[in-house]
Amino acid sequence: MRRALFVLLAVVFAACQEAPPPEDAPAPVTTVADNARIRTAAFVAVDGVYNSELMAPYDVFHHSLFRDSLDYIRPFVVSPDGEPVITFEGLTVAAHYSFADAPPADILVIPSAEGSMTTDLEDEPFIGWLREAVDRAEWVVTVCDGAFPLAATGALDGRVATTFPSDRAALAAQFSAVDVRDDVRLVVDGKFITSVGGGMSYEPAFYLVERLYGLEHARLSAEGLVWPWDLDTVPHVIAGTE
Repeated sequence: MRRALFVLLAVVFAACQEAPPPEDAPAPVTTVADNARIRTAAFVAVDGVYNSELMAPYDVFHHSLFRDSLDYIRPFVVSPDGEPVITFEGLTVAAHYSFADAPPADILVIPSAEGSMTTDLEDEPFIGWLREAVDRAEWVVTVCDGAFPLAATGALDGRVATTFPSDRAALAAQFSAVDVRDDVRLVVDGKFITSVGGGMSYEPAFYLVERLYGLEHARLSAEGLVWPWDLDTVPHVIAGTE
């Protein structure tokens, strides 16, 4: 009886084993989970940062989580000392990190602030930290006059860029090595994305989401924010394709 039971169990066990695949079997399909990657996006916030330029792209990147919980962008806020900042409009925004302890970010976002064209450019520790963060990042996004601090690092020398419409002449005059474009809302040159800001502050983030994850992902995120994203309707320049 014991021998019969042993034989029966052995047969069942063997039957449950996975048969080796035939030599001509197709390779396993690569899933999102196999290539999952959580990218980080550091938003540089100083006192006087503008609400729209900070929060619009933050919202877009945050919504990428709802499109794919394994492959998305995780945004965080960095302030000079890690303390909360007060926006130009008077909101208090908490920071996740300081310049000293912020982890390297895959995406660096530089929103416009009240001092972007003036005092921030004279802040050597700020520009120095920014220069290092720019070098490490895979993508750098400026919103509105965030192009000015980026230009101050030298990273835009010889590149195409744009900024807030009424400040384009000032950007061109102050940073003559930058090819400033007047007739577009969005410029992409290598890893640098510059934009006009204001009500259009969502656009550079949607562009990057589309670039990283595809059009369908970007459109789903846009639907979640009730935003009619379509790159073809956005006046833009992609360097090297003109």
